[in-house]
Amino acid sequence: MTKKRIDKFHVIIFIKILIIGFLIYQQFFIISLRNEINLDMNEIRDRVSTVDTRITEVNKERIDSDNKLLGVIADLEKTSASQIEDLNLQLKDVKIKSKDFSAIIDDILPSVVGIVAGQSLGSGAIVTEDGFVITNYHVVSSGTSNIQVFMSDSSVYSAQIIGYNSPMDVAVLKINGNNFNYLQFTDSKNVNIGEKVIAVGNPYGLSFSVTEGIVSAVNREGPNGLSVYTQTDVPINPGNSGGPLINLNQEIVGINNFKVGEAEGLGFALQADTASQVTFDIIDKYKQPA
Repeated sequence: MTKKRIDKFHVIIFIKILIIGFLIYQQFFIISLRNEINLDMNEIRDRVSTVDTRITEVNKERIDSDNKLLGVIADLEKTSASQIEDLNLQLKDVKIKSKDFSAIIDDILPSVVGIVAGQSLGSGAIVTEDGFVITNYHVVSSGTSNIQVFMSDSSVYSAQIIGYNSPMDVAVLKINGNNFNYLQFTDSKNVNIGEKVIAVGNPYGLSFSVTEGIVSAVNREGPNGLSVYTQTDVPINPGNSGGPLINLNQEIVGINNFKVGEAEGLGFALQADTASQVTFDIIDKYKQPA
């Protein structure tokens, strides 16, 4: 009886040992499996990180490549634009050297104006960026209260006379605004007999007409008894009065003033030096504090 109890006890102990051993083995196996899983996860993370790094590098390379391509395209566009501009300038220079005014007409027209003063019609030239305009006094003397100045782009401005010099037949108008295109006066000493010039104005109301001719003579005497006029064979008709006579350098050679009777090819313009001095004397006086 005692022996059976001992055997039973041993069996129980043995079973417990087996169970404990199994549990220990199971725990070890779980730990081992977990470590393997962690290792696999770390390896996967490393691979993912490597892939991410490579993707970042590829994206950076692509962006760098795109930027380089855009840079090349921009350089090509800039070069092309520069070459086109150079070609246009060369073409313009060729036209100027061949005495062809067509290369500069578009630059000149925004600085020339038409003038309506009552029943009188004439022309003028903007001579400062802030809107001072030279014309003939006889163009505006009869309509001083209502003077309209119209531009080549069809814009219209009201103008006021700020001063005039009757013996020189010069009046200076002011229109409101800034950044106007304007013409400069040439040095009269540089005006040569025979050089080509154009008159831009509004003959008989034909707005912004251009006529071409040459300087026929300089220092001609005018109705005021002064030898301050440039003679030209450029056709000057009613409506041209007060408009500029212009050389190939886009400078004012004179302000068209009168012609001899009905004769063709005998026009006269107040020479640049005199017109400039009279004009800026009037402007300076106008700008002086009251």
